[in-house]
Amino acid sequence: MEGSDGYTSTSENGKDPYLPRPPRLRTIYFRFGSRIIGATGRASDHSHPNVLRLQIHSTICSQIIQGLVSLLPTRFTSWIQGHYPEWCLPARIVFKIQKDDWEREFNRERAAYVKLEPVQGVTTPMYYGCIDYDGKRASILSDIGGACVATPEGAVLEPDDLRVLSDQALTALTKLGVSHDDIKLDNFHLVTENGKDRIMVVDFEMIDTDLSAEDFAYAAESSGSWLIQQYRQHLNCLEHDGLLLPKRPLNA
Repeated sequence: MEGSDGYTSTSENGKDPYLPRPPRLRTIYFRFGSRIIGATGRASDHSHPNVLRLQIHSTICSQIIQGLVSLLPTRFTSWIQGHYPEWCLPARIVFKIQKDDWEREFNRERAAYVKLEPVQGVTTPMYYGCIDYDGKRASILSDIGGACVATPEGAVLEPDDLRVLSDQALTALTKLGVSHDDIKLDNFHLVTENGKDRIMVVDFEMIDTDLSAEDFAYAAESSGSWLIQQYRQHLNCLEHDGLLLPKRPLNA
């Protein structure tokens, strides 16, 4: 049963009677290039109602077009992905709507993804494009999956192991001229793919791009240190709350 404060009075998992109810399920429709897309999903969490994780509705038309594209040689597929990305979207996407009075930050994030194109899909989400939706702009990104490091499921590595992965990610960004300026656990996800762990970084509304090579290197080092300091404190909090999961080895 739900309380007026948005919390449930009984837990579905039988562990915590005061778990917040999940964001409401919603279906949206939007035009992206030559395609009208329907998708269903929820906000990422209650703190980010403008960030939707969506499952795209498959249609016969989209299935036929995507099937034909998959049969083409790589050079033609790459051309179609560049010119008609709406027909090459994955089944799951992130739909990030511009927040009120955050035009500058939204523009900054779009510019960051252009600079970070070489590491999209590896260190950052894929950026597919920007559209107008309900009187606001919205970015279409890949859903990177994994687990946010700020959650118990994402806090399963030893701090030293997380440091290795976060340093790799932050250095990959600074080498392309982007220093993340909003270092918090929410913006780092532990992703395991093909048996290997990596950290993927999200949210580029607050960044630095006009630094010297020395300052970029220093920024990566200091950001990594600050992230691990937060992570150690987070582990202590999880342990205190009885939510800490067993640590596992790094899959390198």
